[in-house]
Amino acid sequence: MQCLTSLLMFLHTVCSVRYDAVKQRIGYFWQLDNANLNLNYSVEGNRANNCAYSPNTPTYQRPSGPFGDYSCDPPQELIRSAAGFMKTVRGEEVDFILWTGDSGPSSEESNPQQLRDNLAKMTSILREEFPYSSIYPVLGHADVQAAGVTSEMYRYVSQLWDTWLPPSAVRTLREGGYYKVELAGRRLQLVGLNTPLWTSKNKMSRLDFTGDPGYQFDWLEKVLDKARTKQQTVIIFGHSPPGVFEIGEMKKHWYHPVFNSRYNRLVIQYSDVIVGQLFGHQNTDSFRIFRDVKNRPVSWALISPGLSPRTVWSGSSDPITSNPSTRLYKYSTYDGQLLDFSQFTLSLDHSNSVLQSQWKLQYNFSTQYSVGGITSSSLDQVHSHLRSNPRGPMFESYLLSNSQLAPITCTDTCRHLHLCAIDNIDYGQYKQCVITSGSRRTSPSSAILIVALVICLLSGTSQN
Repeated sequence: MQCLTSLLMFLHTVCSVRYDAVKQRIGYFWQLDNANLNLNYSVEGNRANNCAYSPNTPTYQRPSGPFGDYSCDPPQELIRSAAGFMKTVRGEEVDFILWTGDSGPSSEESNPQQLRDNLAKMTSILREEFPYSSIYPVLGHADVQAAGVTSEMYRYVSQLWDTWLPPSAVRTLREGGYYKVELAGRRLQLVGLNTPLWTSKNKMSRLDFTGDPGYQFDWLEKVLDKARTKQQTVIIFGHSPPGVFEIGEMKKHWYHPVFNSRYNRLVIQYSDVIVGQLFGHQNTDSFRIFRDVKNRPVSWALISPGLSPRTVWSGSSDPITSNPSTRLYKYSTYDGQLLDFSQFTLSLDHSNSVLQSQWKLQYNFSTQYSVGGITSSSLDQVHSHLRSNPRGPMFESYLLSNSQLAPITCTDTCRHLHLCAIDNIDYGQYKQCVITSGSRRTSPSSAILIVALVICLLSGTSQN
């Protein structure tokens, strides 16, 4: 009997060690966002015309160089340099690449053929550089017409990307612009969202009286529920993030208020399944914390900057300018838990001056914020530190990363808006945070009387 007990204890120890070894197996993947490819870019172009070729343009009005200009959408040369640099960091020894949208021109006047041409060129560049890698793309708002997402575009990208995706993913991409991928031999699923369906400027969504454009919410809930039943985990990725833009006076958010609230509730409901959310769109570097009704941090989202050195928002006279960036994540291949990421940045001015792309490591997340791993708790810890010391060195590092090394001036009000945006996904809670002295949100019951008014106000000032 004692021998049997010893044997069982030995087997338990061996299995536990093996389980932990599998659980801690490390993998890497990249995220690319906001390419906004400019197929007409020319070093003999005109900044006033998106750097398109114009032989009579005065020298002072020409682009800064071959890798792009802060006044224009970027050229192919910048995209190729980014892909080439990524290849030098880890070769094709990455598990996958997340391409989170916006390859189309930043102008809202682009036509369907321009959008298809940009998507085809971006696809070609990535295929050439990473012929053996798994690449998972999603649509951004610049990849579809301003009038709304069309079934023609779904069919086009489902054919363009069919060699990257399994048949089941191709089918839902063709039908609704979204999909999921179950990674073989792992607990992890990747869920790619069609966030343009939820944006406030999408005319098709405004005319969809079901409250679920493309039935994406219904599909997403079923995917998450099934993952919970199968004891799987999920990384959600998409283009536009939920919540409110951290820069500006409460004037910009991306999701329609109804869809933002519904997504927030769904993430909280399935926070035990969702191990991370990755977005882009804003051309800034930030993060978001999701809290349950007891104010506990239960989920999170990271917002990655993009390749384009500029982003122009409707109704804004000043573009968001930043240095081109790409991001490499480190994660547990067993369950998808994110362990760290490294942000790489191109010095645009220097690269143009020496006529050679100069990519470098900008920062490492765990080192910059002194945390081990990326979880809702660790991000809550970072937010608490920023809130308690808004003029401290960590906040200065955050702001520098947020602008991708672009010089900025951020007043006390500006810093307060950052803190509120990070910690309040719900539009009503965000509004309440802004008008109070603290950035920690209060219980939902204390804010319920102002939620309806806030939704109306934000609906009138939403931007895509």
